[in-house]
Amino acid sequence: MTNNSVVEIQNMVKRFPVGGDFFTALKNVNLNIDKAEFTGLVGPSGSGKTTLLNIIGGLDSPSEGEVNSLGMDLKNTSHGERAELRRSQMGFIFQSYNLLPVYTVFENVELPLILNKVDTQEREKQVVEAIEWVGLSDKIKSRPAMLSGGECQRTAIARAIVHQPALILADEPTANLDAENSHHIMKIMVRLNKELSTSFVFATHDEKVMGYLRRIIHLEDGEIAKDENIDKPEFDE
Repeated sequence: MTNNSVVEIQNMVKRFPVGGDFFTALKNVNLNIDKAEFTGLVGPSGSGKTTLLNIIGGLDSPSEGEVNSLGMDLKNTSHGERAELRRSQMGFIFQSYNLLPVYTVFENVELPLILNKVDTQEREKQVVEAIEWVGLSDKIKSRPAMLSGGECQRTAIARAIVHQPALILADEPTANLDAENSHHIMKIMVRLNKELSTSFVFATHDEKVMGYLRRIIHLEDGEIAKDENIDKPEFDE
């Protein structure tokens, strides 16, 4: 990988068994994503965007070709090695929030640091900072059932960024939110991208998300149909 790359994919194919045959979900994918990019994989349902996001995150493996994320060859590594990479250098944001209902906001955000064996004092400092980042300091002791959808997603973002990963993967992060909350969430992520130089890769077909992206990779029938860089003005906080 080049020094500035976080993801490099060459001649990648992904097939899934269907009955006695195979369905090709991705084909001939070649893609580089650099540090601090704010990128979206865009396309209709079934275009392969979530499959590609999962392969970048080491949650799935390619059938053919090369995939390198954050310096690790994901095709030739063990499940444990990929899990360690995700735990230490990646963050994930999903449309369903995936918060633990019996945990408070603090405890949900703290979980990645416990898994990474960060000591108690440093853990508390990092959790409080992450919760401040997303504007939820007044909800720090609340459980998910006491939060709005937007607050749940902001908690999920804090959990994703608490260990300041190099790469955050977000699958339809605004799908369950209204327009106001969607824009608020996206502005938080734009700010994180700018101030922490964290690379973001979204899988989305939400026009509100697309309006914030600085690079859009269009997928059609499992192939990259178009890859465009977008000039954006600075967004207001």
